[in-house]
Amino acid sequence: MSTAWVRHTSYVTAHLTVLVVSGVLLGAFGVQFVEGEFPCPLCYLQRMAMVLAVLGPARMIAIGHRKGVIEPSVFTTAFGMTVLASLLGATISVRQILLHIDPGEVGYGSPVFGLHLYTWALLVFVALLLDAGLHLTFIDEDIPIVPAHPPLLSKLILGLFVLVIFANAVAVFVQSGFHAYLVDNPTSYRLLE
Repeated sequence: MSTAWVRHTSYVTAHLTVLVVSGVLLGAFGVQFVEGEFPCPLCYLQRMAMVLAVLGPARMIAIGHRKGVIEPSVFTTAFGMTVLASLLGATISVRQILLHIDPGEVGYGSPVFGLHLYTWALLVFVALLLDAGLHLTFIDEDIPIVPAHPPLLSKLILGLFVLVIFANAVAVFVQSGFHAYLVDNPTSYRLLE
């Protein structure tokens, strides 16, 4: 397998990673607003960890879009950030899974395709770890990555990601209001009360 092909594929996959995780976070908004379920503090921490996990690949896309070349240090830092944030997010997800593991426990929120959102979050973090591990395994530090794609695509994907980050910040603020913390089992948007 050619190193240049792997490196170009890694850049394209970074776009897919940002797009898929943005879609997952938008799906969480769907459950929150369409199904009327309020995220708990651990849910928001998992969302934040997903955003952190994708910041590295998003930064790599932005640098590639701006400079046209991505140095190996940017590449390794991007996927290193994904590994660290995914480990944090997986830990939070496992914590929430363990809170609801007792027999007869119905869990927090309604299941989606048979699994609760915190279980899906764990699967997303594991997939992000596998993705980052594969990218870091096939790096060759002698050849910079030269993006070969339409720049509009990068702008659209990064714009969607920034919109998702902003929407999460607004959602947390509306749910917590001017209080310094979120309640464990929220039942309303405190700012609107």
